[in-house]
Amino acid sequence: MRILQVASFYPPHVGGIEFHVEALSRRLAEAGHEVVVYTANVPKTAKSETSGGVLVRKFAAPFLPLNNPFMPGLLPALLRDNRFDVVHTHGHYQTSSTFAVLSNVFKRRPMVLTCHGAILEYKGWKRGVETVFNKTVGRWTLRSVDRVIALTPTQAGILHELGAPPEKTVVIPGWVEMPRSESPVDVEGFRTAYKLGDKKVILFVGRLLPVKGLNYLIEAAKQAQTRPTVVIIGGEAPGYPGSLESLKQQVKGLGLEEQVLFLGRFAREDLEAAYSAADIFVLPSLGEGLPMALLEAMARGKCVVATDVPGNRDVIRDGSNGVLVESRNPAALAGRIDALLADDELRARLGAQARRDVERNYDPDTILKSIVGIYEEVLKK
Repeated sequence: MRILQVASFYPPHVGGIEFHVEALSRRLAEAGHEVVVYTANVPKTAKSETSGGVLVRKFAAPFLPLNNPFMPGLLPALLRDNRFDVVHTHGHYQTSSTFAVLSNVFKRRPMVLTCHGAILEYKGWKRGVETVFNKTVGRWTLRSVDRVIALTPTQAGILHELGAPPEKTVVIPGWVEMPRSESPVDVEGFRTAYKLGDKKVILFVGRLLPVKGLNYLIEAAKQAQTRPTVVIIGGEAPGYPGSLESLKQQVKGLGLEEQVLFLGRFAREDLEAAYSAADIFVLPSLGEGLPMALLEAMARGKCVVATDVPGNRDVIRDGSNGVLVESRNPAALAGRIDALLADDELRARLGAQARRDVERNYDPDTILKSIVGIYEEVLKK
């Protein structure tokens, strides 16, 4: 098949969706399909490049409203190009998906849409924009494609409420690449480099977005009796300037400069040591689609704590493969962190079950087969 992937961002831009689209594109190419990606040139690199057998074409994005790149050249390109059997677009909130669906008014190509997150935490005027969008362009986008892929059952229910026809909607999660046992991981080097010694380490990996709830994790660090060191890996997202400085000011105000470390962005291969060095992985989000960093931590046998919100609760069974805690509640989070740090056996048991669950439920080969099956279905239709 000749397959076009349309995504707002793509590596080297950092994020779970970006790496999902990259991994999917590479595996499709390895399976013998012709794969092209249309995406925004953010950050600016070559306008066209081939990597891993995938041709990536990048379009200028002069505006990024609400971290949503507007690419004027995308729609003309979609209208001109006739070589694709299937178009797979990602994110129903994205203007890139809107352009893909609009082009289909004229081209009538089989089209699949993966919704990577249906929950936003906008307030004020942003909430108003979201409400209008959901009732107009968003609803039209969900109803105009041939298949809607939701990452979790909870997300599928939300998408139905937003207009996605149940008969067109299927649940297919993202996958997780399991760590290779033969790859050496320098845990001691990581702890030495950041002067962690034998301290208890709480790890967060992700972009510094308000929806990630990091301010609640920082407050929990202040309240925790065990005084753990909180290691935060990730950088600011476009459209959210000042988020790092705001968190640093909170840390300073609480007197936690020695206890909370901001390490910035890491290359994916460098994350292995961070995951391995952590005692607990914490995701204090206010809402999620399918949190890949959480799954990556579970795949490495880490004990995980996450807020009891859609997305997280689709992955974690409280007390079995991790711990769920009320969102926006630093005291509750601090209490669960203290209890887990005091019980090595419990952390090990939860981490072992987490790894088993990821191996069973998020296998790349099984998920790739399901996605290709969707492509074949829409082609026949």
